[in-house]
Amino acid sequence: MDEAHYPASITKIMTTLIALENSDLNDIVTFSDAAIDNTEGSGIARDYGEQMTMEQCLYAVMLASANECAYAVAEHVGGTIENFVAMMNQKAKELGCTGTNFANANGLWMSNHYTTAHDMALISQEAYKNPTFAKITGTKRYIINKTKKHAKRYLHNHHGMLYPSTFTQYLYEYCVGGKTGYTSKCRYTLVTYAKKNGTTLVSVIMRAPNSPWTAPDANEYTDTTRILNYCFENYKRYEIGTTTDNTVNTSDLFTKYSSYYNQQSGPLSVEQGAGVMLPKGVTLDKAQKKVIYYDTPQQVSATKKVIGKITYTYNGKEAGGAEIYYENAKNPTLNDSIDMSEWFVDAVEKANEAPFPWKKVLTIGILVVAALAITILILWWMRTHKEQRTRRNRYKRGKKNRNINERGYYYHKK
Repeated sequence: MDEAHYPASITKIMTTLIALENSDLNDIVTFSDAAIDNTEGSGIARDYGEQMTMEQCLYAVMLASANECAYAVAEHVGGTIENFVAMMNQKAKELGCTGTNFANANGLWMSNHYTTAHDMALISQEAYKNPTFAKITGTKRYIINKTKKHAKRYLHNHHGMLYPSTFTQYLYEYCVGGKTGYTSKCRYTLVTYAKKNGTTLVSVIMRAPNSPWTAPDANEYTDTTRILNYCFENYKRYEIGTTTDNTVNTSDLFTKYSSYYNQQSGPLSVEQGAGVMLPKGVTLDKAQKKVIYYDTPQQVSATKKVIGKITYTYNGKEAGGAEIYYENAKNPTLNDSIDMSEWFVDAVEKANEAPFPWKKVLTIGILVVAALAITILILWWMRTHKEQRTRRNRYKRGKKNRNINERGYYYHKK
């Protein structure tokens, strides 16, 4: 998994991720002469000066593997191809990739454009966390509306396990997206996302020698199906910080700060959707847990910072983990120079010394009394209404067996 290979068009997963993080879907992308002249292979036949929205371009990139669209997107986001490629490599470094160097945005072969299956899995995993990316990669068909230079264009996803337009035998019911790739030097590459019983997996195939055309029973699709089936059948996922049956106990995640953690409203939380994958039959207590706190918290929003990470390892390999977040707009903004351990100790002590919340208790008491009063009124009205209805029913039954004399009194019929 750590051998370097040429990725071909699965490169476009990183291209799309960078574009989504640094542009708006309504941006207008103009196709330069370079975007048309410097691309070959798969595309949707755009012209010089063509204009499309960023959304249309990204669907063309991911579904139709359009090389000219990837080039135009890179120029729009980065200003130049060189700047965009630098953004790609910086992102790869941030994700922990150690065997990757991108040289272009579309995956056409270049000797210095390479990655590993492991690195590509890290990139693909990060991309799928983006809801817009997940939507795009899982789309089977898309229509690009008429432009000034072209009529309406219909696209379909090239991934044969999601939308098998040619080889129907490779349809995979759990497939939720992915990206294909091929050049004569790169051979066949494939990234596949699959979801089953709440677990989402990503599979990466690089340099598969055969295609479905030449080897129907031994190609990137059959290999991917075997990989995914093996993982679904032989591994179990434990979610971190949720309330499901397969939950990692979060009461001790933060060691001495555990009293400052409240899953519903506390300022400490863990990354949503994170989990641990272990072989079936291996209980969670067999994995080694490690909690670390960063010396320099990373700001992710105006009131939210990443302050640490939880990791689980099994047999010497990382089996999962989650970021630890701090978020509480009412408390002072964390200063990067503050030692996190000391800050939380002080915060816990201050929280324990906080004055009794009289206003809150009084408000709750008033609401409770009001609710009781309303309940009593409703019960009284229902009882009164029932008594009136009973008297009316008695009158109707009595009228059947009585007559009214000349003075207006009832008397029994004989």
